[in-house]
Amino acid sequence: MPVRTITIYEVNNSYVSSGSTSPILNVVTLTINDDDGVLDANSGADSGTDQTFTTSLGTASGYTFRYNDTSLVGGTSQTIKTFQLVIGGTTRSFIMNDAGDSIPGATTGSSVNLQSYANYTPINYTALPCFVTGTRIHTVSGWRAVEKLRVGDKIPTHDSGVQTVRWVGSATLSYRDLLKAPHMAPIAIPKGALGPDTPNRDLRLSPQHKVLLSGWSVELTAGLEEAFVPAKYLVGKNGILIDQTCAEVTYHHILFDRHEVIVSEGLQTESFLPGDTIRNAMDKETLREILSLFPELSDPKSNRQTQNARPVLKPYEIAALTMVAA
Repeated sequence: MPVRTITIYEVNNSYVSSGSTSPILNVVTLTINDDDGVLDANSGADSGTDQTFTTSLGTASGYTFRYNDTSLVGGTSQTIKTFQLVIGGTTRSFIMNDAGDSIPGATTGSSVNLQSYANYTPINYTALPCFVTGTRIHTVSGWRAVEKLRVGDKIPTHDSGVQTVRWVGSATLSYRDLLKAPHMAPIAIPKGALGPDTPNRDLRLSPQHKVLLSGWSVELTAGLEEAFVPAKYLVGKNGILIDQTCAEVTYHHILFDRHEVIVSEGLQTESFLPGDTIRNAMDKETLREILSLFPELSDPKSNRQTQNARPVLKPYEIAALTMVAA
């Protein structure tokens, strides 16, 4: 069963009824449990078991998702969903990001002003994997679990110095999901598998998440000082294996202005790269949010977010590596 935890923003009920300007009254955490992977407008539209909504204000006994809005939030144009939850017998109104994670820059007191609207269209929960929940990322303020990262956080990178997180996302795969798609099970990299204290704790990554390798074996095999290798191609080397024991996994991704090399659990790994292949597999809502941040991605001639920070070794090159080290 998909589980998503997102940030939503309470507004006046008058915003829903008339589209008038409203301040953000509260910043609220919302957890959604669903069985069909789609956030539907109401219980009548839900083809499966009713979605359940638990908020930091209390559990919702009813819900209605009403509009796709384009609104000025704190003076910045945002595409948002407008909806209402019944909490403690009272109908309360909320907005959330078009893709469901957060609205950049939105805070209590920010002004929300409707610009245009359309009927609500359902959100597909599908998102693309990256880091597993609990993975520690090196930030300017020390190690922080990936699920605690927020837009605006500062992270040291291998190539570009300290960079600002521009977007974060996540998706949960249940035990049933993993049974249907076993190729999506996380890859487990034991502590010290790729060098002394590298990683410095056991690390789990999504199968396609790329790890930076270096050393004489990479240079001899591919003529490169450093190269990326998707985690799934490291299985069977240095004790690295597929974690087939997990009953559920949540994957997280972090996006910067460009593809970057960052440190996770002491190992150099990639940030999120919305290249052509990945963009084609994205659900429309997630892609729309990323395009709102990086409109140049709509230009097929742009390589700003399609260019890997390092070359990626081919499977036959990885198989030929005599030694695997970061």
